[in-house]
Amino acid sequence: MSGSQSGIVCFLLLTISLMITGCGGDIDDAPEVAPVSGTVQFNGKPLEEGTIVFHPTSGRSASGMIKGGKIVEVTTTIKGDGAPVGDNKVTIFSTKPDPKDLSGMGTISLIPEKYNDVKKSGLNALIKGNQENTVTFDLKK
Repeated sequence: MSGSQSGIVCFLLLTISLMITGCGGDIDDAPEVAPVSGTVQFNGKPLEEGTIVFHPTSGRSASGMIKGGKIVEVTTTIKGDGAPVGDNKVTIFSTKPDPKDLSGMGTISLIPEKYNDVKKSGLNALIKGNQENTVTFDLKK
């Protein structure tokens, strides 16, 4: 490799490394999070599938999946890291494709839509740091 080619390669590697480190921000900017698990029921039965979102009073939200009534893989910045520590409002989504929508893009909510709205859901979770947090939600029709 000539001197100019190695200079270009070094420049590209430096540029790529700066772009990668710049994308994540400082580790100090990351919110304090803690692991979360638990259950979600709808009318006394496990909610088969859905999504749960934890909305802190400020900062980044966390989301997780609901599988067989269990809350799994709650993530804020790194898969499975948990939800932000402190008070969180909670929203839950569970949908299926709308067979009447010919575009295939429409969905039908399997739970009352109030649980999709952070202002109307009435669901809250206090996430405590340095411990596994277990939350339980029993949604009603």
